[in-house]
Amino acid sequence: MSIVHPGTSALLVGLSLVSLSLGACFKDNDGGGGGSSSSSGGSESGAASGSGDASSDSAALTTGGASSSGASSSGDPGTGDDTSGVVDCDAYCDLIGLNCDGDFTQYGSRETCMTSCAAFAPGSPGDMSGNSLACRHYHAGLAAMANDVHCTHAGPGGDTACGSNCEGFCAIAGRYCPEAWADTAACIAACVTFPADEHYDANDVSGNSFACRLYHVTAASLDPVVHCAHIKGDSPTCQ
Repeated sequence: MSIVHPGTSALLVGLSLVSLSLGACFKDNDGGGGGSSSSSGGSESGAASGSGDASSDSAALTTGGASSSGASSSGDPGTGDDTSGVVDCDAYCDLIGLNCDGDFTQYGSRETCMTSCAAFAPGSPGDMSGNSLACRHYHAGLAAMANDVHCTHAGPGGDTACGSNCEGFCAIAGRYCPEAWADTAACIAACVTFPADEHYDANDVSGNSFACRLYHVTAASLDPVVHCAHIKGDSPTCQ
């Protein structure tokens, strides 16, 4: 039988208590570290989430901006769908010269286009009807797709789309040949008697037709001394 000395027993009990206490401390430290790590991870996750939200907002603004820009952009002037700005004679004569040539030419030259144009009421950009420059500009754009239909609409007469042919004719005549008729009503009354079988283009320089007189009234806008004599019913040229 082994005999344990009372002092030794007390020493063993003390060492056991110290060991248990140290083990508890280490366990607490490990748990606290895990909590800190988790908290840190949560903070990073939140920051990442916040960054994602900001990115989404930025993308939405960019998309929105592009959409707004697209919505506010005007139509293509080359197709007559230009409703964004003031239509002037330069733009009109450029467009009708581009889209209406050959058998569909509406003016003898760009100069007669410009001077004839000055007789038209301006209208409003995008007008599709009415005796105005804006309407003629609109149809000059459409002539890129169907010149056989839209060139006479865009031309000096207007051909029922941009006023009646006699309205267009008399607008130019009243400005450049004011002695031909007493007023617009008298001009229109005479105009409706002109033979209208000929489909107008700027090659109609002779023959008893409205088309011949329309050509000469556009020419009169540049040279009234020569051409005003050719626009009336007794015109020596349009017989």
